[in-house]
Amino acid sequence: MSVPLLHGILPPFPTPVTADGAVDDTALRKLLHNLIAAGVQGLVPIGGTGEYTALSPQARERVVAITVEVADGRIPVIAGMVSPGFAESVCAGKAFKAAGADGLLAVTPFYVSPTQSGIREYFRAYRDAVDMPILFYDVPYRTRIVTEAQTIADMEADGSIFGMKACNTDMAHFNEVMTLTTSDFQMLSGEDLLYPAHAALGARGGILASSPLLPDYWLRLYEIFRTGQFDEGIAGQRRLLPLLGALFAEANPGPLKAAMKMIDQDCGDVLSPLQAPGELTVERLRLAMDDLRTSGVLPAAQAL
Repeated sequence: MSVPLLHGILPPFPTPVTADGAVDDTALRKLLHNLIAAGVQGLVPIGGTGEYTALSPQARERVVAITVEVADGRIPVIAGMVSPGFAESVCAGKAFKAAGADGLLAVTPFYVSPTQSGIREYFRAYRDAVDMPILFYDVPYRTRIVTEAQTIADMEADGSIFGMKACNTDMAHFNEVMTLTTSDFQMLSGEDLLYPAHAALGARGGILASSPLLPDYWLRLYEIFRTGQFDEGIAGQRRLLPLLGALFAEANPGPLKAAMKMIDQDCGDVLSPLQAPGELTVERLRLAMDDLRTSGVLPAAQAL
């Protein structure tokens, strides 16, 4: 089994849908071609930003299959899997494998509140069942489960996971994971607001919700941090703070889909139970994006 080598910016993109909630194949292909043309180093279909829980299994598989088709082996496709339980997760993982994904981004099992040993055994059994490389998705503010740093290191030692998308906002936890895991552990930031700190502590790149909106800019920031220019990188990331505040003012990907429309990359509306962002959030997005256009972060044609 070949484990993908991940680095750089791997956008977790929203799933384009039509007015009746079906996957919009044309808009999806347009988005994927644009991201690949920008130079992203990987793609992360479905997952939370892709509205995994609102899509049917058939729709999820279609999105992964189209992503694999467009990527055409040029960059890795890591399919996001956020099912809460083992049996459903195995079915999804096998389907994404059959669709051609290079790996899975698998969330901690939630609702049942497992122990640390339960989490470790879950991922060991999951990796064996799907026979695919597993990137661990640590997002305790969604799952309400904190996976201890030692457990993560143990899962790497078991061969259950090869890396991690870090969305635990506890920086001490992040630093401990980096201390306990090996140099081969592929750590990626999952927090747009914490990317400078994650990069300084060893993240190889990011799976960042705002990167489908600003792939060129995030790719430049990645290179700046990668080459150790931290003062410049921090200043560059701070230019995004008003936009990031608006993007995360309501549940993702509602504001992101609204912002994508503003750059002529219409991904449709969010799916139930989410709702379109309110007028105040949309206005914040417009103002933030207009400021970015004025400062040259966004091309003039890509802001309203």
